[in-house]
Amino acid sequence: MSCIGLCSLFVGCATTSYKMSVIEGEFDVTLQQPVRGAEFKMEENSKVKRVSLSTNGYGGKETKLSKVWTGSAYVRDGERYASKDDYSEKINPGRADLTYIFKESPLSVQVEMLEKHKLKFVSLGLGLDLMPYGTATIGINGNYGELGASAYLGVDYNSTKYSYEGISASEPFIQTWPEPEAFIDSYDHYQLHLRAGIGSFASLFLGPVALIYAPMIHFPQFLTKELAGRSTGYDKNEAQITFDFPLYFSNYFGVTYNFHKTMQYSVGVTVINGDQLNERLFFGSASVSWLL
Repeated sequence: MSCIGLCSLFVGCATTSYKMSVIEGEFDVTLQQPVRGAEFKMEENSKVKRVSLSTNGYGGKETKLSKVWTGSAYVRDGERYASKDDYSEKINPGRADLTYIFKESPLSVQVEMLEKHKLKFVSLGLGLDLMPYGTATIGINGNYGELGASAYLGVDYNSTKYSYEGISASEPFIQTWPEPEAFIDSYDHYQLHLRAGIGSFASLFLGPVALIYAPMIHFPQFLTKELAGRSTGYDKNEAQITFDFPLYFSNYFGVTYNFHKTMQYSVGVTVINGDQLNERLFFGSASVSWLL
């Protein structure tokens, strides 16, 4: 039997884990389509299905992130083994050099169900840009405008590139496992994660034209607490990250023309900014919708 086979036999129940202190990295972010209200006066106690095709161009824009502080990777002083939640020896914490690269979707499709009871307006939608997402809104829809809250939740599969420092820590069942090991490594691959956002919308109806404003807070790496790293020991491990991915804000300004309440033509500009984004970015978009 090979040495590797013998080691696997004796440490089959062993686990390895580590935290990472990200040094620098680039993370793709999918530019979310605006989550919209009805953008026209709906009849009371009515339902409408809306099918939309949207585009916000090709290519992408990027911005550096500021004030992103990584924590430390630790190992317990004076002991051979440590669990991933029990560290105390500091390994170079500091500021991470991170970049968000916003990806524009050349084409996205969305299907929504709009419903109005008296003044109350609600909608649910499913969309597909680079990956699937769902939307929801609630608000009021009146004679001269509408106002409400919005949210979305989606899946992303984006490029991630980063280098990091870490310490692996093992919990073996034999006493010949290596000492906890400090290392520097890098990763360049696609990873699956969630995206989410909450916001609001307001529309002013001027005949067949609607003027729209829709601010939103975005969480591009929603609930991400681990990133893929190198294989340690005999296990491939996700590493705990020691920072929170920055959120960002968007402000959508748009105009929609309603054609006989059967079609909608929309154009707009989305402004991206944030306390930890070094630049303000601008994106144009256009969509056509069918009201069924």
